[in-house]
Amino acid sequence: MVNTTYRGLAGRLVELGMASEDETAAALAALGEPPPGPDDEPEEADVLDVLDGCGLVVWAHAGGVDDLEDGYREILESAAECGGSVRIADVELVEDEDGEESLHFLRDGEPVWWVVEHESGEHLDLLTVMECIDDLEPGGADPRMFYALPGEDAEDDDVYVLATPAQARVLHDEFGLDLEGLDRVKPPRADPPTAEAGTPDWYMQSDRARMTGPAREYLDDWTSGMAEALDRWRAEFLPEAFPFDFSPASLDALEPLVLERHTDWDSVIVAGTDPFVSGAVRYLGESMLREVPSRWGYQDLGLSDSYDRIPMIRSNTPLGFTQTVVPLHRLAALAKERERGMLAESSRFLQDAVDSHSKAVAARRD
Repeated sequence: MVNTTYRGLAGRLVELGMASEDETAAALAALGEPPPGPDDEPEEADVLDVLDGCGLVVWAHAGGVDDLEDGYREILESAAECGGSVRIADVELVEDEDGEESLHFLRDGEPVWWVVEHESGEHLDLLTVMECIDDLEPGGADPRMFYALPGEDAEDDDVYVLATPAQARVLHDEFGLDLEGLDRVKPPRADPPTAEAGTPDWYMQSDRARMTGPAREYLDDWTSGMAEALDRWRAEFLPEAFPFDFSPASLDALEPLVLERHTDWDSVIVAGTDPFVSGAVRYLGESMLREVPSRWGYQDLGLSDSYDRIPMIRSNTPLGFTQTVVPLHRLAALAKERERGMLAESSRFLQDAVDSHSKAVAARRD
């Protein structure tokens, strides 16, 4: 660490554009009476208190709260105030007919859902808050993101600091804040879709707003050439009697063709771009589209997860409920497990997401 004094901290926050001189002075004065000396060395908690005094911190309470909905509202409104460019309204904790809970709110007029679980009485679902806090980050060209500083044990509050990547790196390197996600890339968030909310076009517009240019080009090429590619695949690989109608029964008929060619997970993955497997991916995906409200998706964000740079099917549900099925992985799972009926079961994950969202909507207060 370099600037380990209060004077150094205040000066650095001003230099980095995180706060004004008046804001840092007021934050230091609020630390206690008498306030700490300018050359005293702050502890981590003191650094956080200064950042909080400058309006740069969101606290997620780890202990019990009197009212769960109010607890979430406090986090949402605090994050909105922190960024200064997000409007939060209509916060509601919803419980459906099966006792499943979700949090609904409007962000700049756009509906957002978080699926939450409360396993310990009146304790907030801090894991969901951590996974979804980026929904509350400033949009547009604003580069600031929320960086997590989780509590060391279950009784400590989680903390989120709003900063640009460069500012977060300084807070980590010079002031010892062990912030998570320093290498995270902020995904784009454009204006809400113009299509009617909840329609297939709405979901596609929402996807495209978050996609890179190359990803959009890939997905457009993949979907626009679907019929021709499937016709070629059918002519080259399928027996004449194959029931080419995208039904669950046709997926049952596809399984022995896959199992004849592939013996395990890896053999399918390695052959992912080969004509037979590529066609099977298309057919399985199109079958799911016909059975459940869903759409093709694609991303190329350089992530290490299994959904990057691979065609997938997403349920037509808000992000909090969204389930994703990767057809290639379902084919690979079939080759590994060798259990018949697995392909026809693929759409169940999507249907569960659609059903959960429908129940949550029905349970909302009028």
